Amino acid sequence: MENSLGTYGDARIKIFNFEKHKRKERPIRRKAPENLIRRAGGLKRCTDLKYEKLVPLYQLWVSYFKSLLAHCNEQFDERLLRMDFHGAILRVSDSPNKTQIGLYGIVLHESRSTFQMITKRDRVIVIPKEDTTFQFVVANKVFTLFGSALKQRSHLRGKKAKMPKTIPYLLD
Repeated sequence: MENSLGTYGDARIKIFNFEKHKRKERPIRRKAPENLIRRAGGLKRCTDLKYEKLVPLYQLWVSYFKSLLAHCNEQFDERLLRMDFHGAILRVSDSPNKTQIGLYGIVLHESRSTFQMITKRDRVIVIPKEDTTFQFVVANKVFTLFGSALKQRSHLRGKKAKMPKTIPYLLD
């Protein structure tokens, strides 16, 4: 409905337009994925990923873990939570989805709520962290991770919340 003022002699006239205007329908835009891997189409589209090609990544991760193990005296649990698991061979030891128990592979990508791993059969699998227990072995020691404790990004896990600083009350 359009309002316009017109003049007709000395009188002012209001003109109303009752024709229906069709609004242009805007295409629904998908929100751009925040993650570069999702933007590239995900890891499942990568057909050239092979388990054997990623074994050197696992060996690099083992040396990284051993260096963390050597420098860490106390608070190892906190250090374990803050670790980077890209390249680790994780085994699912307990899961709400019973078909995932026993699966293992090299971690390709860790998101807030999942691990994406490649198995020995060169299959990319996605394992949710929620209520899942993972295990890995380094230097003949078995380490157990609880997925519910890992449900944050690795740089945010294990950090203590900073207490707000108090502002001193100054008198004039």
